[in-house]
Amino acid sequence: MNIDVYCYDDVDNPRCGGGGAYRELAVHRLLAQRHRVRFYTGNFKGAVASDEVNFCRRHLGSGANYILSRISFSIIATLCSLFSRADIIAVPYSIYSPVLTFFFKPKKTVVLFFHITGKEVFNKYGPFGVLPFLAEKAVLAAARHFITLTDSMAEELKRRRPGIHACAGYVSFDTSLLSRSATDDNYILCFGRIDIRMKGIDILVESFEKIAGAFPRHRLIIAGRGKESDVAWLRQRAAASPAGGRIVLFTNVPDEEKKRLFHAATFVCMPSRFEGWNIAAIEAAASSKATLGTRIRGLTDAIKENETGLLVSPENVPALAEKMELLLVDEPLRRKLGDNGYEWAQRFTLERVASIQEKFYTSTLTEK
Repeated sequence: MNIDVYCYDDVDNPRCGGGGAYRELAVHRLLAQRHRVRFYTGNFKGAVASDEVNFCRRHLGSGANYILSRISFSIIATLCSLFSRADIIAVPYSIYSPVLTFFFKPKKTVVLFFHITGKEVFNKYGPFGVLPFLAEKAVLAAARHFITLTDSMAEELKRRRPGIHACAGYVSFDTSLLSRSATDDNYILCFGRIDIRMKGIDILVESFEKIAGAFPRHRLIIAGRGKESDVAWLRQRAAASPAGGRIVLFTNVPDEEKKRLFHAATFVCMPSRFEGWNIAAIEAAASSKATLGTRIRGLTDAIKENETGLLVSPENVPALAEKMELLLVDEPLRRKLGDNGYEWAQRFTLERVASIQEKFYTSTLTEK
């Protein structure tokens, strides 16, 4: 099978190398053991092409700046895909740089659709959110083949459009994170893309400030990558916080440091407003750490409430602060949730995720 992948996010792009980028790169590298894969991502300063056996990685568009990079990738990737002779065209779909192949080659285009943003995009971008809002409406109305990250999302798409081809593909994790770690270095960890609105980082900081006085030994560590504007906002907010230097930001964390951060955390917190799937929840579980998240689609799939973690309603500072306090004082509860999480995480190995995706591609090819 020849597979072309058009995924704007790149694991080496400091602005947007989130969990979705890691998922698609890892899955398609594994599939390249049996198929030929061409993997196209957005361009950025310092981007480097690479060639491996049956797998090549290239960058499309301009790397001059972030906005131009997204716009040019969307246009060029769509045009390139129209002339592609691949058996399958896989599009990890971004409403901010949409690749519209599903309009022109619906039978062979598989859309990897991570979450429904809906009107939330207007909360983030105001009237400028109209184009990504319409881009999401278009793919939900026209694409025929969807791989989602969760069972609930796949069922939602089938409910909206009976007869479409959809399944949950899940997200794998780095199995080197698997650990029965009992280390506790007295910090709450939030790991992942630094997106203030989407990830609820403003809510996280405010909640930590409410309990910081009662737990003077504990810190809040926020680690990941994000747009310069979000990182700058967080630095300024942390500097002005009454919690002083106890809100710590790490950016561009290497793999070994990432493992250390997960393995030594007291627990992991992710108060997102919306998600497709939060890979950090599975990474926390793999590290035997309890997770605290919000009761939204994506996190309710990744966190088994009261088994591997605790959930609160989104944007609820008092509730989040209350559960933070509970997890800080109740070590037996943290241990139980972490132990359950260790077992739960092993359902999401890369081999299992890649096998599901490969079977979906094959069934797309044979579908009449």
